[in-house]
Amino acid sequence: MTAHSFTSVRVRSSLLREEGSSAREQKQGKVDPASAHTSVMLEEVLQYLDVKKGEQVLDATAGQGGHCYAILKNTPGSRVLALDADPVSVDLAGKRLAPFGERAQVVEANFGDIEKVIKKQGIKTIDKALFDLGWNSGQLGLGRGFSFLVDEPLDMSYGTQSASSFTAAEALNEWEEETLANVFYGYGEERYARRIAKAIVERRETKPFATTLELVEVVRDSTPSAYHRGRLHFATRTFQGLRMAVNDELGVINRGVTSTWEHLSPGGRIAVITFHSIEDRAVKRLFADFVKGGGRLVFKKPLVPSRAEVVANPRARSAKLRVIEKSL
Repeated sequence: MTAHSFTSVRVRSSLLREEGSSAREQKQGKVDPASAHTSVMLEEVLQYLDVKKGEQVLDATAGQGGHCYAILKNTPGSRVLALDADPVSVDLAGKRLAPFGERAQVVEANFGDIEKVIKKQGIKTIDKALFDLGWNSGQLGLGRGFSFLVDEPLDMSYGTQSASSFTAAEALNEWEEETLANVFYGYGEERYARRIAKAIVERRETKPFATTLELVEVVRDSTPSAYHRGRLHFATRTFQGLRMAVNDELGVINRGVTSTWEHLSPGGRIAVITFHSIEDRAVKRLFADFVKGGGRLVFKKPLVPSRAEVVANPRARSAKLRVIEKSL
């Protein structure tokens, strides 16, 4: 049995975002990747990233290219290097940004590997950078095990291979009960983490986990019936905790943002959009360290979406935007 240690997930955190599209959308079938995602806080990103003509921009989380498109359209002469670990997103973003020709480069890569990517692309400095850590709803329809309403293989990797090198199925079938409980509790704030972890270990003794609905069944059977009637689907927190572990999300954020800061030009800016408190606290700590080394917070408290945006796009409701500038 493989042992894994996740000391960073032992601290209680508030992770109340409901991932992905609505239950109604998912029950109707696969989400259309081409139409499911709306770029969050687009106006604020354009205003505070403040891209100038001729600047090199890094979009570390290209998604379907919404932010990139707006930057290139509103700033003639700017150039964008867009990354995404998901090959489907890379294809969609590439097609969307094709009209901008050589001004746009879209690369299949995890943003934790920014150091390698910019070196390969021959880029020495970055002027502006954006990290949109939000969920791409189109990924729910890719059959990788993100949805708890459709039976799919338990993979949960954003790309062709996970940043952690293991799959969700491997974690469920091999990890110790305590490790599973820590992941569900720390990354998902699952109040019944220990019950669920115990039930998983007992169930896998008779049959290893292979698909999402097998996990959903165990979560349902090991939690009170009243828990099944809450605002969130009862499996949301378990799936989120497992997904964050599979993709090493906190480690990737730390490596990606830090590497970008090291390559940021004087006067350059990094904007990060987070969607739950663990991400936001991680970014807040990184920015605090950057301030000690010559950075300036563009605004002290994070910005949140306008009421109008939340009404138009409910998935934006938990977004927070932080921006830091590298001193001259």
